[in-house]
Amino acid sequence: MSFPSHRRSSRRLVARLDAEHYMLLMLIGFGGAVLGTRAFLALTGYPQVGGGTLHISHALWGGLSLFVAALVPLLVVNRAALLGAALLAGIGTGLFIDEVGKFITADYDYFFPAAAPIAYAAFLIGVWLYVRARSTRVEGTRAQLHAALELLGEAVDGRLGERDRAQLRRRLGAAAASPDDDRLQPLAAALLELTGPGVLPPYEHRSGRIARIAVAVRAWVARSLTRGRLRVVLVLALGLLGFATLSDLITIVAVAVDLRDGTTEGVLATANEFARVDIQDRRGVLLLLVRALLDACVGTALVVAAGLLLRGVARRAVELARAGLVTSLSVVNLLVFYLDQFAAAVSALGQLAVLLAVQRYQRLFDQPTDAERNGGADGD
Repeated sequence: MSFPSHRRSSRRLVARLDAEHYMLLMLIGFGGAVLGTRAFLALTGYPQVGGGTLHISHALWGGLSLFVAALVPLLVVNRAALLGAALLAGIGTGLFIDEVGKFITADYDYFFPAAAPIAYAAFLIGVWLYVRARSTRVEGTRAQLHAALELLGEAVDGRLGERDRAQLRRRLGAAAASPDDDRLQPLAAALLELTGPGVLPPYEHRSGRIARIAVAVRAWVARSLTRGRLRVVLVLALGLLGFATLSDLITIVAVAVDLRDGTTEGVLATANEFARVDIQDRRGVLLLLVRALLDACVGTALVVAAGLLLRGVARRAVELARAGLVTSLSVVNLLVFYLDQFAAAVSALGQLAVLLAVQRYQRLFDQPTDAERNGGADGD
């Protein structure tokens, strides 16, 4: 017995509308919880909440945040509630994974060296999901209808502005014209007809302070970071970051000179002086050397990318810069976090900011300027 093809297709998962926004909020909550917790504990001397035999770990607060984040979308239908749930999910995950060292060691070692790379790896998984969510295209009748129904929920609350109304009509029109599911086409066509001018509730403008700040920041970024200015910023940022990363070659040379006579007495001292941590065995030295070699490769890529961008070879420079930054964020920083613990978070945040700037520059580069539309060139 065979089932109709539409039954099989109806079981496929559909990406939620604006999923990348929820993932971004989750990542902000995740990173802020980990860094904020570490900073607070360091400033307050790692206090014990409870006293005596009782200790209320902040992983419990993380579990509570995750519990609330899971309940919100189950109990509340309003789309705005998903924003709070996403932020709470990130905070809860960050508070929980910050104490992963206690869960993987027999002596509940909060400062276990492998804890930081594990937390960072979990954060990278979230970043990967965010990138995938941003690149996902809503296609097909079912996906378009799901997105349209979410927008209709916003209309019920009076939160559907002109841009979203146009998006609603566009998605319903695409669903009504799509040939992949003839069962849903009549529904899409009927909704398209019922959402014409004068039918949807009027938009109730209720912009809060946070929303106004976000709009102002986006407007400032669009106005200030033009393609030409962003190019200058990227040349400086990639050059400085590349040369700073290449400084790890000093460690390789110092350790190689120390090993030349066959002794290893100064290896640990040299490694500890560079890494600013207590490396006590050859494994730590090996990890440090691997990190230094990888940093040298990444640094070379970033310096070359800065040079190519300065010469105007933008597309190749963007590809090389992205490859170097992604390698550093996904591979090198795992070793950095093992060696330098959470002090490496500042470096990772800087690299992530440069990577986002590179991606923005690529988007601006792919969009023609006014001079190019008129047949001219902007020298880029």
